[in-house]
Amino acid sequence: MSMIQFSAQYGGGNSRKIMDAYHKTLNVIYFKNDVFIEYFKNLEYFSIIFRVSGKIRDFKSEGPEFLKKVRGKKIYTIDLTIPQSRWDGINEKELRLYVARGVRSCFELLVEKSDKDKELINKSKLLLDFEKGIEEFLSLEL
Repeated sequence: MSMIQFSAQYGGGNSRKIMDAYHKTLNVIYFKNDVFIEYFKNLEYFSIIFRVSGKIRDFKSEGPEFLKKVRGKKIYTIDLTIPQSRWDGINEKELRLYVARGVRSCFELLVEKSDKDKELINKSKLLLDFEKGIEEFLSLEL
């Protein structure tokens, strides 16, 4: 299923070392090109971009922001900004729950936007598959 593609922008220090496993694991779960499921009328997929603050760059916010359609592409994207205080020195279980909550918040906004724009053709399957993915993310060992 190609539901959500994750990418990341890191602010230096240990931000990449700590957060990279989450971003890559979520792509394995949600962005599988071998299985095609039609969720959308015209969209290809959603995109969530982690913006992880660190020692070199502080993105000065927290949570979902900048929801938009990518110019010239059939993709809705949103940023998930994560302050350094949310990942630095936090235990793995708390951090994974934090990331899952943030991803869920972004996903809800993306679904709301695509529903409003009449892009959804299989909303119930989309929601079910998303929740299965979150459960898998929370249960995996990284």
